Amino acid sequence: MDQKKTGKFIAEERKKRNYTQRELADKLGISDKTVSKWECGNGFPDVSLLLPLCNELGFTVNDLLSGEKLGEVDYKIKAEEHMIDFIKRNKASREEKIISLFLTLSIIIIAIIGCILGKVYQEPETLACIGIMFLVSLVCIAATWIAVTISLKKR
Repeated sequence: MDQKKTGKFIAEERKKRNYTQRELADKLGISDKTVSKWECGNGFPDVSLLLPLCNELGFTVNDLLSGEKLGEVDYKIKAEEHMIDFIKRNKASREEKIISLFLTLSIIIIAIIGCILGKVYQEPETLACIGIMFLVSLVCIAATWIAVTISLKKR
């Protein structure tokens, strides 16, 4: 799905009905800034707004996702493409949540280990080593999280 194309499509259809962004926003119960964001391609309508938006502007959800009005033959093809895209995005979202949970647990475990070792070894040199080990571990986890997040967003 191309958000810029979809945004232009929303703007064109809104203008065909002589609605301002404010009027469309009022009909949907949202702000005109939200409509502007969609039309600029910097966001996409929430799932709960898809049907009301489509009904208000006179097109289907499949048209919206395609960024154009579709003929009957194209409609079926695009519907399948959109379903596959939805499944891929859903899978990526689940993977992001699992990785986020893993990284959070890793940080908690490192913090607990650092606290336990700090209590066991209360000598200044040992505490400094534990602190450095803790910071290095946090940097590694953060770097891993950033790399995985970037990789998932490229999908």
